[in-house]
Formats: sequence, structure tokens, C-alpha cells
Amino acid sequence: MRKSILFEDLKAVLLALAVFLLAGLISMKAFAQDVPVPSTDQNATQAVIGDQLNAFRARDHARAYSHAAPNIRGYFDTVEKFTDMVSRAYGAIYSPGSFVFGRNTIINSEIYQEVIITGEDGRQWQAVYTLKRQEDGSWKITGVKMNPYKGAAV
Repeated sequence: MRKSILFEDLKAVLLALAVFLLAGLISMKAFAQDVPVPSTDQNATQAVIGDQLNAFRARDHARAYSHAAPNIRGYFDTVEKFTDMVSRAYGAIYSPGSFVFGRNTIINSEIYQEVIITGEDGRQWQAVYTLKRQEDGSWKITGVKMNPYKGAAV
């Protein structure tokens, strides 16, 4: 019984990593095109990301989950499954010390937003969030790709 639960947990984490890796590969092309994001959309999407990070920091898991797009909710159909995946695979997002917004662009009506996150352990990460406008006009997070932060390029 315990082995089956561990296997299901591992499957969920691996599936999440695959989804976020795909978003990351797309994000590399996104920044190369450098399409400006209108300020109203930039403000709205940064507010969504900031609120999710602050919700995780406050351990308000339901609020953090509310910012996930339907594609993410399809993989993680409960707050608990989503929170477990984020805490295991994205520790700096789950426990951010601080964060600042970087570059952003639009590709195929999705916004790609770079966020430099400093985890509670002091390590820095470059997170590239993808967000899509929903039918109700709200922005939801469709994926995140994280890499160790290597500093700004000149």
C-alpha cells in the first residue's frame, strides 16, 4: 500500500516537471522575439504572480491554487496535490524570501514573465512564468520554468 502511494506521488511530480519543462522550452523562444507587453497586462500578470508567491509565503494554499490555469488544475485536481507538487519541485516558489520582476514578452497570446526569486536559503532562481487570459478576462498561470540564476546579461 505505501509503495503504491509513493509511486503515485512520483508520477505526479514527474508529470508536473514535464509540463513545466515544455513551458520552459517555449519561453526560451519567447524572449528572443521581444514583443512588448502592454502596461495594463503587465501590471495584471505581475499582480497574479506576486499574489501567488505571497500566498505560498503565507501558506494560504487555496489562494495560491486559485491562480493556476485550467491546464494545471487538470493535472492537480486538488489544492493538496498542487501544493505538494510545488513544495517538492519548486521550493523557492513555495518559500520565497524575496522576488523581483524581470523581462516579459507575448507569444501566441500568452505572457512570459521572468521573476528572479531568492529562496529562504539565499539561493537565487530565474523563474519564467507563462500566463494566459481566461474567458472571464482574468490571467491564470499556465506554467513555470526554473533555473539557477546566473546574473544579468549585458
